[in-house]
Amino acid sequence: MLGKKSMAGVLIASTIAFSTVPSLFSLDSIAYANQSGSTLVNENFDQTANGQLPAGWKLIEGTAETKDGKLVLSSLSSSKPARVVIPLGDHPQDYVFEADMTFLSAVEDTRWASLMYRVQSDNYPYYQFAVRRGTTALNGIEFAIRNENNKWVVPETNFYHEKFEYNKTYKMKVVVSKNRVQQFINDKLVIDTDLANQWMKGDVGFQANGTNVQFDNVKVTTTTGELPPIDKGSAFIPAEPETNIINPPTLIAGHSDKNTTEQVSSILLPVQKNEKGQLMTDNELLSDVLKSMKNRKIPILKVEQAGIAEDILKQLNKSQTNDVHFVSSNPSILKELRTKYPTARGGLLYTKNSLNKNDLAKFAEDIHKHGGKVAIIPQKILTQDIIHYLHSRTISVWGIGANSENSAHEMIHLGVDGIISDAPEYSSQALKVYPENTIIQRPIVAAHRGVPSLAPENTMAGYRLAYELGADLIETDLQITKDGHIVIMHDHTVNRTTDGTGQVSDLTLEEIRSLDAGIKFGPQFKGEKVPTFKEFLQEFKEKDVVLLIELKDTGIEEQVIKEIEEENMEKQVVLQSFDLGSMTKLNKLKPELPVGYLFSADTPPTVDGKLKSAKKMLDYGTSQNVTLNASYSSVYEEFNTYMRQRGMLNMHWTFRNEEAFSDKLQQGLIGPITDYTQWLTHSPINLETPIKKVNLKVGKTSVIRAKAFVDYRVDKKENIQTELFTVQNSGVVKINGNTIEALKPGKAQVFVKHTFTMLNTEWNVVAEPIEVFVKE
Repeated sequence: MLGKKSMAGVLIASTIAFSTVPSLFSLDSIAYANQSGSTLVNENFDQTANGQLPAGWKLIEGTAETKDGKLVLSSLSSSKPARVVIPLGDHPQDYVFEADMTFLSAVEDTRWASLMYRVQSDNYPYYQFAVRRGTTALNGIEFAIRNENNKWVVPETNFYHEKFEYNKTYKMKVVVSKNRVQQFINDKLVIDTDLANQWMKGDVGFQANGTNVQFDNVKVTTTTGELPPIDKGSAFIPAEPETNIINPPTLIAGHSDKNTTEQVSSILLPVQKNEKGQLMTDNELLSDVLKSMKNRKIPILKVEQAGIAEDILKQLNKSQTNDVHFVSSNPSILKELRTKYPTARGGLLYTKNSLNKNDLAKFAEDIHKHGGKVAIIPQKILTQDIIHYLHSRTISVWGIGANSENSAHEMIHLGVDGIISDAPEYSSQALKVYPENTIIQRPIVAAHRGVPSLAPENTMAGYRLAYELGADLIETDLQITKDGHIVIMHDHTVNRTTDGTGQVSDLTLEEIRSLDAGIKFGPQFKGEKVPTFKEFLQEFKEKDVVLLIELKDTGIEEQVIKEIEEENMEKQVVLQSFDLGSMTKLNKLKPELPVGYLFSADTPPTVDGKLKSAKKMLDYGTSQNVTLNASYSSVYEEFNTYMRQRGMLNMHWTFRNEEAFSDKLQQGLIGPITDYTQWLTHSPINLETPIKKVNLKVGKTSVIRAKAFVDYRVDKKENIQTELFTVQNSGVVKINGNTIEALKPGKAQVFVKHTFTMLNTEWNVVAEPIEVFVKE
């Protein structure tokens, strides 16, 4: 028999009303509502004496007792868990299990507490909703199974957007319906699975593993309704036009063409609230438009009206829209939307008529500071230099325009990541006419520790060489000395790269500076010193390069930011770390600086698995406001496409093999980190020709002896011989080498093409098309 306030077996009608706030983690199924059931357990421990458990509750192992109106489970280590089981009598199959949970302490952030359910034989097997103290880890939340062999199986994991704080209460909820389970934190759906198919009945309970945790307001209610099937299409890649361009821009239909039949990935939807309190996009209900787009196109909600964020979130939940982007010209509105819905991506719209150097720097800072990753800029003010500036600071660029055939090609040749157009058919057609392996978008090359294939790593000699070779970013590693100075060193010891020995943290700056960091690489580098962080910053101040800075130590975030500020280098740095806590701290200290999360992961074997993984990682990066700087072996074509269509530009490490480098570029990777910057130094990044138009009469020919100008990564231009190319089958012209033959009246587009070899692969760079007009 349960305690006085448990009311076991009492048939009390109960309404289960779930939150109208959308799933924070982009899970598409939502729990049912208004299902009646019986309350089996309703316990707040007010009537239970200290040191006791409610009547009928069973202590399976460890320490658990009531203390001041709370149930407290104490586990001093992972080998000594604490478990309490609550018998449910005749074992109902489906129920809702709720409790307030508060961490009091934890041995470490990986330790956890859980709600167990469908517990068999008062012990195991069972399922559980496990929550680590470090909930922001990718596996911070689990749907776990303790099987018949008393072993763990963990088929589903997720994360929460904030780390569980000590002495802060979180509302936990598990909905169990046949093989379907949904797990909630503060009414946010965090796990949605159909894998609870081994045991259909059982008790509930609590567990602590290396934590001291308290529970309160425990409630178990039977349910009669069923959870909807899991939507398998929630992670998807919208169909776009076929093209031979490597990493082509994603196509986004403007709001006036939201019913387009063209293959676009996304649709821009301006959202306003009318006098009736309805959310509208143009003259249609937003709810109707979202429903029609679900799992086909990505909605991009353009919000300029203040005070409607809550209404938008409710609407997104009602339509089960979780794959969504917010954009606004108002940074405060964007920040509010991103704060309320951390897994929705963000973009800032630029509305001025010009974009000078100072405006551009401020715009980039505003994007990062307000939770965005995308710059949305009208075509008329876009340049390749603007795009390169933003790309080097891990910001994707969507251009607005391309409303004609010519302007579509112009936009493509700018190297944008996305094209927003009210006439997407022009871009759709333009993308189809380029030669195979055309590379238009300039790869953003980060020189890893300088150029360690040519010079000693993490030395000023290597960094200067990287700059001379045209690196867009120069990557480095930071650690702190015994006497509190930030120095540049990858390893935690100086053994491998210098003539000394010892831990960096055990050596003073003077001791480290006395070491030779070049002699092991070669005698020509004898005397190279281990640089200080300040020395590194000062070397590249006001030069056209960005510094990609990895923090190898934790606890140095404030000092790193301080030294960046002292050198006025905020506009020239990107920070990254393998440590989530360090990333979070950096974002709080200096939100206008871009931050990247370094990680490595296995590649799923199936397409569905790849898309699901890409979706989870994008949600994770977006919720933490970081880019996803994965090892290149962790990424794949679907990952790159998924990120590109959703405006996330990432850096990937570390390329030391030309074949792998070439393969990943062809799969759409844009931000390579490499030891071999020289592999790309002499590769062209832009092709121009002064010839824009040719007029011919039917039956006539014209030989185009155009010499194009090629821009290389270094400050160099040269004239080169080219050839002509066209893929159109209009019959207007025929191409033979550099000769155009006019066949019939009409218009044709002919490209000037240059073929070059990079990474042992042939690539094509082309100029904007020449228009050929043929008359009788």
